Amino acid sequence: MILRKDQKESVMVLEVHARAALPIIQSLANGELNVVCCSPKRLNAGFFSRYCHERIISPSPQYHPEQYKRWLLQFLASRRIRMLFPVGGYSALAMSEIQDDIRKHTLLLAPPHRVFLEGYAKIPTLKAAVLAGVPIPETWYPHEHLGGIEAVAQEIRSWPVLVKPSVGSGARGIVWCYNSKDLIDQFRQVESKYGESFVQDFVPPGKQQYKVDMLVDGQQRLLAGIVYGKTRMYPPAGGSSVLNFSADRPDILALAHRMLVQLKWVGFCDFDFVDDPRDDTPRLMEINPRFPESFRMGASVGIDFPMMMYALANGEAVNPVLEYPFNHFLRFLEGDLLWFLRVDNKQRFGTWPSWFKFFGTDITYQLSSWKDPGPSIGYLLENIVMMFSSDFWGERYRGKSGPKGSKTA
Repeated sequence: MILRKDQKESVMVLEVHARAALPIIQSLANGELNVVCCSPKRLNAGFFSRYCHERIISPSPQYHPEQYKRWLLQFLASRRIRMLFPVGGYSALAMSEIQDDIRKHTLLLAPPHRVFLEGYAKIPTLKAAVLAGVPIPETWYPHEHLGGIEAVAQEIRSWPVLVKPSVGSGARGIVWCYNSKDLIDQFRQVESKYGESFVQDFVPPGKQQYKVDMLVDGQQRLLAGIVYGKTRMYPPAGGSSVLNFSADRPDILALAHRMLVQLKWVGFCDFDFVDDPRDDTPRLMEINPRFPESFRMGASVGIDFPMMMYALANGEAVNPVLEYPFNHFLRFLEGDLLWFLRVDNKQRFGTWPSWFKFFGTDITYQLSSWKDPGPSIGYLLENIVMMFSSDFWGERYRGKSGPKGSKTA
């Protein structure tokens, strides 16, 4: 198929119901590309964006992954799509599993599947971090330990500890254990439900949590990276961030890059770090081989990750973006409102910045925009529909009981 001179190349963004999709859609549209938006949900923020040129309903990559993969290959075979952007974790995993077949039809910027799995599953990620010299919380792998979980339980000197599945998202499957018997019982239950799991030291609250968004090429050269802190979260004790700020932490940026060099990564990756109050060491909690919900942070400070990725996949030269302004805020207003209204929130009038700071050149909204008001409407309609689903309360603003101020996601 030959394009006319007046035709635009088409790119496809998957799982556009995720908030991370919005800055991707906008960036690609501003780059003079035809943006094909895909989601299993008919009502969502991405479909309501003025920058979304086509809307495609797909099978669910979460609930029907095999059907989704077949559908995606059939669609790509029938349409000229220049590049694919999988946004959520489910489409990213599906894409990685069939990436060789996908590359017969379109461009991808992603690591080989073996490398992807090292970032997707937490156990190989943590082992890679140790090899790279990146600090992590003290961690035990019962299946590799002589004596299994019983022996691990006898080694632990500081409680609580956490049991975590190797594969999972958010706080699902994570449980706190306060003594040896509790650990043995909980570990067996988590493994029976979620598969291979591990035990990790609990990093106490009191210090800052950070995210890193980073882009590297095929030789792991750093093309762009940003570190940003989570200044407000919902639930307040340790949920998803609703207000972030761009941070001056070159040490954390260097640790993230070291991880990608160790993994031989290609493309974009997201990281979670936390400063340990016991020794002020930044420790890697996990990496996410997908776009985070707070992905607009990069765009808010002038880092155009999507178009840099598009250029890189097309073999074009990419000018690195290695500097960005600090203390720029990204606010998810809808979630921040829930933070403010939380009954047990004692910080609502003493937070930085003030909750009542709504305007300024140093603040960007994750979802709301005068230039593109549609996503707020789509998000509202999506959540109205989801409220009638049994999965809503467990999947939306996730939270799991644990020590006050604990990190759950």
